[in-house]
Amino acid sequence: MILAIIFLLTDLFICGITYMVYGGKPVYSDGMILGVHIRREVQEEPELVEFLEGYRKQVKRIYAGVTVLGVAICGLCFWYSSIFMIAWCIWFVAYLAGALGVLYLNHRKLYDLKIQNGWGFTEDASTTMRVVDTRTIMKSGRMALPLWYHIIPLAILVIPFVSVDFRDYLGTFSPNSQGWILFITSATVGIVFLWIAWIFKRIPNRVYSENSDLNYRINYIEKRSWSICFLGANICNTIAWLYLVRRITKNRWIYNIDIWIYIGIINLSVIVAIAMLIWIKKQKNILQKEDETPLYMDDDYYWRNGWYANPEDARLFVQDRFNSMNYTTNLGRPAGRYLVGGICAGVLVLLIWMCVIFLRMDFTPIRMVREDEEIRITSGYTNTFFETDDMQSVALLEDGIPKDQYNRTNGSDDGKQLLGKFEGKKLGECRMYVWLEYTPVIQIKTKEYTVFINSKDANETKQWYDELKE
Repeated sequence: MILAIIFLLTDLFICGITYMVYGGKPVYSDGMILGVHIRREVQEEPELVEFLEGYRKQVKRIYAGVTVLGVAICGLCFWYSSIFMIAWCIWFVAYLAGALGVLYLNHRKLYDLKIQNGWGFTEDASTTMRVVDTRTIMKSGRMALPLWYHIIPLAILVIPFVSVDFRDYLGTFSPNSQGWILFITSATVGIVFLWIAWIFKRIPNRVYSENSDLNYRINYIEKRSWSICFLGANICNTIAWLYLVRRITKNRWIYNIDIWIYIGIINLSVIVAIAMLIWIKKQKNILQKEDETPLYMDDDYYWRNGWYANPEDARLFVQDRFNSMNYTTNLGRPAGRYLVGGICAGVLVLLIWMCVIFLRMDFTPIRMVREDEEIRITSGYTNTFFETDDMQSVALLEDGIPKDQYNRTNGSDDGKQLLGKFEGKKLGECRMYVWLEYTPVIQIKTKEYTVFINSKDANETKQWYDELKE
């Protein structure tokens, strides 16, 4: 159930964000429509209007189709998780192909229409101009918020360690317990936001007009707004962590609802970022419409296929044509091609690896073997080995695993099976190899942790129990 909800929200979020950024209504901005430089006065040309209307219909059909399909396949979570994961990976690849394909293909069609009808700013489609507004550059340092502001929320992350109760809680469990994992995650997220803010602060200012004041106003809006957004995200991350600390010190445990609230607080920054993106675009369009001396740079030839490929440009990363907040790779350079190819191959390998892991968890049976003085438990995900001398007690639980609050530290919980490493509020560290719908369950207490194991066959479970009692 939880897996289905997580992926359902993820699919809706991915489709919604991508549609808003790349698939929404194409408007005239920065001298471009759909990433192609076109003169402002040709916006009402019948051929252009007809093309854009067809593009909008095509985009709506594709995004509606992939969204409905993405929602539908979440139902497979109630069958086999592995079958769902395979279907989801295929959906994800198809989604990327559809979203990028419709964008790049129509970009190329519009570029060809521009060349055919002479809608550009210059006769040479490969013209590239680099313009520098020195007055705007001189003021760029004052546009974004100072980076040291981020140090404050980062420093607050470690304040809870002053509390004895908090340190006792973390000291009770292993270094890979959920409390430690969440602290490391919060610290990492905070550092990443600081890193992003540093990169964005160093991005050169863009020149939009011959009017330096207009250039300054647009760049100021972008840099100041996004720096506030990044700082706000860091603050949300810190607030989320402090909420968990409060729950830890009060209950000496982290419940699932606490994790959901933690994620929700962090995701507030995503909502703010979306609102900020919409507001910045609106303000830029307002300012540019008032500009009487626009300055255009027509380098569409190097973007004609939708991606940037300019072997004469020494830059490896350039600002994305379709989303000014994003950076893309210069595929005209060998390093750019190797980088993109490596990332694509890495993602493909990761998806295949995930599918294999889920298949093993669903279809590799749990086995327990006793050889001399060693007990070996194997499964499709994790294995456990211990000596018989390490066993403190063995019990056959007819009612299943004891009632407790179990948190995963390195395991799987798909509503049918608990598999891997868990922590119990009362029992501490556990190793789970349990089918939830089947009983009885064997409980093995060792010096370091408690093991729970059963089989779908009750007779096999009882056979294992007899072997352990010998």
